Amino acid sequence: MPSMPREGRNRQAGVTLIELLISMIILSIVSTMLIAGWIGLQRASAFAVSTNNARATARDAVSRISSELCGAQPTTLPTASPTPALQPPVTMASPMEVRFNSSFNSSAVNADGSGLTALRPTRIWLDPTLQSLPWNTHARTLYWQRDMNSNGSFTDAGDKSMVLARNVVNDIVADSTNTPPSFGTAYTPVFRYAYRTAPGASVQWTDNADSSLALASLVAVRLRLIIDTNTSRTPTYVDVTTTVRLRNASSN
Repeated sequence: MPSMPREGRNRQAGVTLIELLISMIILSIVSTMLIAGWIGLQRASAFAVSTNNARATARDAVSRISSELCGAQPTTLPTASPTPALQPPVTMASPMEVRFNSSFNSSAVNADGSGLTALRPTRIWLDPTLQSLPWNTHARTLYWQRDMNSNGSFTDAGDKSMVLARNVVNDIVADSTNTPPSFGTAYTPVFRYAYRTAPGASVQWTDNADSSLALASLVAVRLRLIIDTNTSRTPTYVDVTTTVRLRNASSN
């Protein structure tokens, strides 16, 4: 007897074009979601690292500046009675720069921390020059410098210089509370200064933009660093503030 033909013998095996297209579309969607998630994680990780680095930089810079300012002292002792002349440890005070005499980390200082011969003119200043790539081209660099031969120049061959912080934006961030000299400024001072107009008088604050402050009346310095952590997109700032009491200020 002739055998019956099996059903579907002539039907081709495999997938249809529509099934293939649907599979490719699903695969594309899943791949896109995976890639987008990976990119998002990379951006979040980079932002977290950038923020942590900026915070660490700000803390380290503030700690170094605080230590040096706290130990700043005049190069000569106050004169004898009946009216001792005040000798200010700070020799220049402005919104973006402070100069003082310091023996911080000096091998020539005495065991008790004294030693006028170990003092060297030191300055902390925000360089007004814009940074170049790969740094934020709208921000500035904060420097520490020491005049090792005490000749009034901070750029001699033997002088010391160190970058304290990059991507500092104090000069482009407005501060509505900065008074005096006026109510609000287009910048946020790195340094503000506490002073007394007379012994026992209340403490007042200024950024000394007009250079009118009597340096002998200065009792403390407030530091504020604003660092941009997102240099390629909308700015995100790390803002660190501390106040340093000048241990050797005569008007304390």
